[in-house]
Amino acid sequence: ATEKGWIKKTSLKAFENLSSRGLTIASLSEGDVLKWCQKCVDGDDILVGTRNGMASRFEASTLRPTGRTSRGVRAMKLKKLDTLADVNILSGDGDAMKEYVLAVTANGYGKRIHTDEFKARARGGVGVIATKFKKGGGNWMNQSDDCLSCLRVVNEDDEVLVITSKGVIVRQKVDAIPVQSRAATGVVVQKVDVDSGDKISSVSTVPTYEESDE
Repeated sequence: ATEKGWIKKTSLKAFENLSSRGLTIASLSEGDVLKWCQKCVDGDDILVGTRNGMASRFEASTLRPTGRTSRGVRAMKLKKLDTLADVNILSGDGDAMKEYVLAVTANGYGKRIHTDEFKARARGGVGVIATKFKKGGGNWMNQSDDCLSCLRVVNEDDEVLVITSKGVIVRQKVDAIPVQSRAATGVVVQKVDVDSGDKISSVSTVPTYEESDE
């Protein structure tokens, strides 16, 4: 998926004959950037979120497989100046009782949302509100306003690393972040010095490893 909202699905077989020069994975329009590449199967759902706090969920099976050089189709309708903030795969065999959508804004506010609050709809729509912002946010082109930085599918027992653009990092347990509705603004997940121009730049899930008896 690209920053400007284009998405495509290509069979893994198209990438079997890789060379040292690499292969084209998608055609991009001027100014667009390829930012997300994940594996999915029919039966999964795709969840996309925008910087202005909107989100859309649709079935992966509704994406027609295309060749490597195609641009793809619109994931959702974006308002003027809005761009995608995150793309996730909701596994068809996942445990919905333990899965949540983690929303974190650039100013450090976050919340968990039950995945069933995002109903699968037709691809290409305007989506639904994923989060609201404090201080009249939702216009990320204005430096004083907030925007969505992360809309990530997580499990209750996960941990995440929240990193700011100035290098401040916090490790946070997912179950310590409260569950709220889509229309809520969240709580402070990490204190961010907004006045100095700092913001949340990255949210990553901490990998978990099974302990071995050997």
